[in-house]
Order: sequence, then structure tokens, then C-alpha cells
Amino acid sequence: MDAREAALKALTARRRSGARLEPALAKAAEGLPARDAALAARLCYGVTQNFGLIDLALKRLVKKTQPQVMDILRLGAYQLWYLDRVPRYALTDEAVRLCKKTAPHAAGLVNAVLQNLPDTPPETDDPAVRHSLPRWFCERIGGLLPPEELEPFFASCNAVPPVYIQRNTLRPFAERPGLTPCGSAPECYRLDDPALLDGLLRDGRGIVADPAAKLAVTALDPGPGEKVWDACAAPGGKTLMAAFSMGNSGHILATDKSAEKLPLIRDALARCAVTNTEVRRADASSFVPDGPFNAVLCDVPCSGFGVLRKKPDIRYRNQTEGLPALQLSILRNAARAAGSGGRLVYCTCTLLPEENEDVVRKFLENDNTFAIEGMETLWPHRRDTDGFFICGMRKKSRP
Repeated sequence: MDAREAALKALTARRRSGARLEPALAKAAEGLPARDAALAARLCYGVTQNFGLIDLALKRLVKKTQPQVMDILRLGAYQLWYLDRVPRYALTDEAVRLCKKTAPHAAGLVNAVLQNLPDTPPETDDPAVRHSLPRWFCERIGGLLPPEELEPFFASCNAVPPVYIQRNTLRPFAERPGLTPCGSAPECYRLDDPALLDGLLRDGRGIVADPAAKLAVTALDPGPGEKVWDACAAPGGKTLMAAFSMGNSGHILATDKSAEKLPLIRDALARCAVTNTEVRRADASSFVPDGPFNAVLCDVPCSGFGVLRKKPDIRYRNQTEGLPALQLSILRNAARAAGSGGRLVYCTCTLLPEENEDVVRKFLENDNTFAIEGMETLWPHRRDTDGFFICGMRKKSRP
């Protein structure tokens, strides 16, 4: 198994069963050296992000063939157009080799198509094709952004995202070359030198966290000695940032519905020397914790259309069916745990109003004990953060 075989295996799994790309890729690349695993990821994500343009070109040369053969051709086209220093003859040889293993009868077709593929991607005025985005999504965004921002936003959906490190204020941390302070969020740094990452994570001096996630915790404003509930906590980044803000004092209850994800939270807490947090399995839409809490965070399950540049296969999933109802049930239940004067933050990593403003509006229509203190949608092309929605509310104090 090499990088190209692993990428093909992951693409095939996603196509056949609708498997999520990240776990499919992790399984396919298991045992590969780090360099090969990184190449497999780049190939797999690159094909997924440029699917529309690649298929537009391929279908001019191929009338009909097996889906597996099309996946091989897509890998070849991506390498030709988007990977520097990969000669056409080399990528063609690799594609033919792959084809001989899986569909030997089509090896000649693969060779001919890749030899005749244009040197550059085709041009099109259609953003759905140019950026390989669902047409319905492009139309929805067209109603949310001014015309001059559409192309920058669509392009951001396929950009390589920066890696951001959130400082663990409980441990010594020295600024150094390769870490650039982020102006979007406090105690946040852009990682410019990948060689620093393993050491920072291993020693618990920092965690990988987008500025948008930090801003959600900033809106929650957890303070020393307070009682905080992170209702949908996995994989634990916001729980950790809350603990940092609290100086590891007070008490945090971190719950998540998925038992498989709880060890991720516990491991991160131990690595970062956080001791003020209790981790429990619970369904945030119905769980009744021992409150009241000074602050409650609802980072609810969502469609994820704000993190397309990190999870490109999201674009091929169903839209938002059933999610707003679930989000509203979590928000309503979690809000009950906030004490008088307590803070409540509702956030998602999507940009769709039906999961964001509409959920907040429906919640407030039936609960007049909360008032909005701040509400913002973060757009990737504006501040180079994840696409995120944050609404901070406060429970009115009893007279």
C-alpha cells in the first residue's frame, strides 16, 4: 500500500458507502509513513475539493467507464493540475499501475485520457462547478453575502486553512519564531513552523484550536471559581479553553452523547494538566445536571458548512434535515441549567440561518428569561477563521 493506493481506497469507500472522508482516509493510510500518509490526505482532499472541474474535463474525454476507473482518473487529473513537480509521464504511469491492480482492462483508457488531458483546468463561470460546491449552497450564500464577497468566500471553501495554536496558560509558554500572534482571538497563535506542533501538543503547552472556537469561549466568559457546563464537549477544545480562562479553578462539567469521544476529552485534560473538569456521557437534549451554572455552552451538532476547507466531503452530505429541531431541543434543555444572571452561548460551525439565527429566534419566542448580549457570524474569507456562528445570551436576574 502506498499513498496513491490509500487515497484511492478512501475515495472508493466514500463513494460506495457514503463514509466520511476523514475516518475512511485514516483507515486506508494506517501503517503508512507520515510523509506518505500526508500525500494520501492531500490527494484525497484535493480530488474532493476540485471534483466539479476535474469531472468537467474528464467527461469531455470519457463517455462511460467504471466508477473505480473514474476515481483513478480524478487522482491523475488532480496531480497534473494542482501538485507541483509531478511530470505527466510519472502520474500517468502511477495511474496505469493502479488501474492494472483494480481494473486491468481499462489501463489503456487511463493512459490515453491522462496523456490527452489539458495542461490546466477548464474555465467556467459557474461557481458551483469551479469550486465543486452544491448548487443549492451557492444559491443560499448568494442571498447572505454581497455580490463582491461571493467569489472570495467560495474560494475560501477550498483554501488550505492555517493551523492555530491556543496557548495553555496553566503551563509555561514562550513565544518563538514559527508562532505568530493571532489578532482575531487572545492567547492564539498561527503555526508557521509545523515542526513545532508535536512538541507543543505532547507537552500540553498548547492545543490546536481555531480562533472562532476561542471567540465562542470568550463570549461565554468563564471566570475563576465559577461553575460551567459544556453541553456538547467532544473533542474537548472549548472545555480546555474554558479551564485555562478559569485558572483551573471552579468546576466544569463536560458532557457528550458519544461514549467513543469521551476518552479524547480525558486524554486532553490530562495532557494539559487540567483538574477542574468532570467528564460524563450525557444527551444534552434531555440530561438534567446538578445546577445552577454560571455559564452554559451549547456547541451543538450541525451541518458543518462553515468548515468546508477542513472537511471537504461535507459538501456531498444531506443539507440540514432534522438538525434545527435537535439544536433547538439542546438549547432549550441546556438553558434550564443556567442560574439567575448566568451566561448562555449557542454556537455552530455552519453558516446557514436555519441552524443559527432561526434557532435562537425560536428559542427566545418561548423563553423570555434570556436576552441576547451579542450575536455574530464569522466568515472564513473575512478573518481567516472557520465559518462560525456565536450567540451570547444572559439569563435575567431575579428581582
